[in-house]
Amino acid sequence: MDTNELIHKIKKARSKDDLEELGIEHLGVDVDKRKTKEVLQAELINEAEDQAGPETKIHPEKMTAPTSMPKVRMARNIKTGRVMLWTAAMAKFSHMEEV
Repeated sequence: MDTNELIHKIKKARSKDDLEELGIEHLGVDVDKRKTKEVLQAELINEAEDQAGPETKIHPEKMTAPTSMPKVRMARNIKTGRVMLWTAAMAKFSHMEEV
């Protein structure tokens, strides 16, 4: 089974029993069911990546953030002070101002 398919199956597993089956069958790892499902998923994903080799791992240090982020326009209700996303429809209300 491909590493990406295995990781997808680990993420979609519904129970600890499913994770245990995947761990034993594909990775040869015994799962400690006393841990939470999320922890078991993370451990099995790390084990799958380790067994696949370093070329399949995602390296966060090589990832870059987008260079330009769109500006988020916010509006504030003058009466209540509540801040929310600005829309064009809010421009016609006298009690709303763009922040």
